[in-house]
Amino acid sequence: MTQADDRAVDEGAAAEQAWGGDVVAGPDPGYRWKHLIMSVLVIAGGCWFAYDGWVKWPYQNQMADKVTRDLEAAQREKNQAEIDRLALELKRYEKHNDASILIQKVLAFTLPAFGIFWGAWTLRETRGQLRLSGDTLEVPGHPPIAFGDVRAIDKRKWDRKGIAYIHYEHGSPPRPGVLKLDDFAYERKPTDQMLERIERSVIPANAGEAGSTTA
Repeated sequence: MTQADDRAVDEGAAAEQAWGGDVVAGPDPGYRWKHLIMSVLVIAGGCWFAYDGWVKWPYQNQMADKVTRDLEAAQREKNQAEIDRLALELKRYEKHNDASILIQKVLAFTLPAFGIFWGAWTLRETRGQLRLSGDTLEVPGHPPIAFGDVRAIDKRKWDRKGIAYIHYEHGSPPRPGVLKLDDFAYERKPTDQMLERIERSVIPANAGEAGSTTA
């Protein structure tokens, strides 16, 4: 087989993948790891605030109070050398009021909670994979949806955020549902291919390019 024949076979396979064969989109690694790293940083920030609120800042207050008492005693005794030493040491301890410490403690609770939520949400939104087999779309959290189940395609967020919502009715009796195609959360090229195939298959040719279209 010549190189031209090999190229033709590859192009034919690509066309089949795009329009006839299975199209599979896994989670986008960059999207997933960016969000998970952010989640870890937020949790770490909460731990830092916890250290300040329960350990570092109370210790600084205690030391500032102690050095202040010692400084006052040295001033009463007119011990200039001790006054100078204690005055210099006092600069090492910043005094924090109760409101500031309370804020640190509140952040110590809220930031890790948000970080855990953000990480769990990311894992849920990028779980499994998207698969289009023939005229059947499989999306995690939804039953297999045939093209005939699609009732509308909402693309109002597609150009800006890469998100399209597929409205469908499935089962007997038919139950409505909405699934999301997100080409940021999942690999972009195959996700875009899926949406293009769905549009070509279920939207009439005269439906136009409206942001929200009905099959």
